[in-house]
Amino acid sequence: MLTTTNAGSAEQTRRLATALAASLKPGDVIALFGQLGSGKTTFIQGLAKGLGVDNFVTSPSFVIMNEYPLPAGNKAGSFYHVDLYRLDSEEDVRNLGIEDILGGNNITAIEWAEKAPHLLPPLCKKIMFELVSENERKITVE
Repeated sequence: MLTTTNAGSAEQTRRLATALAASLKPGDVIALFGQLGSGKTTFIQGLAKGLGVDNFVTSPSFVIMNEYPLPAGNKAGSFYHVDLYRLDSEEDVRNLGIEDILGGNNITAIEWAEKAPHLLPPLCKKIMFELVSENERKITVE
């Protein structure tokens, strides 16, 4: 499946992600690619909302990974938000223990997934973000 959308606002980006969240199941990994400021964190905020996370989701740039337990009605145990921006190598990513959270009973979204291409599961959902203008993003879901 390949879907391309132009999001003209942060709210449109969140709504697109909230809609995608309805199709996610335990074990799903969402890999986000794109330059700084292209809407990846905003998209993840929408995913979290769609999964039932009540907390406000911010980028874990300094702590690298945040875990959000999902409500009892959700089949997945936790939603993990991983931000690889500050890491320099795939070995740094591996040392985080990221392989322990991928798959299983979790749903994981990874910003800057291009920093760990060999650790991504073959069936992960890949989403590319591109700045079109100051207020518009092109979002491609594979």
